[in-house]
Amino acid sequence: MTAATLVAPLGIIMTYEVLARFLLNLPTFWAYELSYMLTGAHFALGIAMVTRRGEHIRIDFLYARMSDRTKAILDFAVLLCCMVPMMTWVASELVDYAWTAWWRGDRSGESGWNPVVWPVRVVIAFGFVILAIQLIAESLKTGAVVFLARPPEEDL
Repeated sequence: MTAATLVAPLGIIMTYEVLARFLLNLPTFWAYELSYMLTGAHFALGIAMVTRRGEHIRIDFLYARMSDRTKAILDFAVLLCCMVPMMTWVASELVDYAWTAWWRGDRSGESGWNPVVWPVRVVIAFGFVILAIQLIAESLKTGAVVFLARPPEEDL
């Protein structure tokens, strides 16, 4: 829900920038920076929810033909061997990256506005921490299907 609320200000900012740049010949310093920060936060905050709902886009011409148990075995292997370790590592590094940005007072250096970047880095790190936790939950759900012969449930 929080991620979705970032779309409206992003649309307003980009509309303002286009109108100011092309109609008034007055480009802004801040619109580009604020738009990439909001887009990054939107992505990072939304990815765990999309994972929870199973709404990622996938090319499933083979996957769709598999049995539910085979899908669970494949999902469990990918989650346990690749996704959980990788996203846990990424989340850890992003937390360190955000902490370092706060500690040093890093600024963007992209424009004359030059805002501090630690707030957006904290939000992105938080989003990836939540994603890592969600992937662990997905591993437990698929592990239950594989090892306990439980049917897949949509609302776990």
